[in-house]
Amino acid sequence: MPKVELIVSVVAAEGKADELSVELQAMLAPTHAEPGCEFYRLYESETTGRFFFHELWENQEALDAHRKTPHFLHMKQTTQGLLAKPMEGNKVKQLS
Repeated sequence: MPKVELIVSVVAAEGKADELSVELQAMLAPTHAEPGCEFYRLYESETTGRFFFHELWENQEALDAHRKTPHFLHMKQTTQGLLAKPMEGNKVKQLS
């Protein structure tokens, strides 16, 4: 099965960037420990309130399992009121 690489864009609602940052950072340690997670990185843009996850999963099954973990479900619930718009995930492939 092919690897799955994602870039996920996350935009904070006005005045919620710090609170959102804390919630997103809480995802790092438990996700790194998941089977099939090759990397899971969080970036903050120089534009306040914009964050990006860059993820690489061993396969689609590992990503599907990640989306069912307690920490992922908790993050989805706790960030609902902190987002300016829904998170946008994009499967990507490296061109060079």
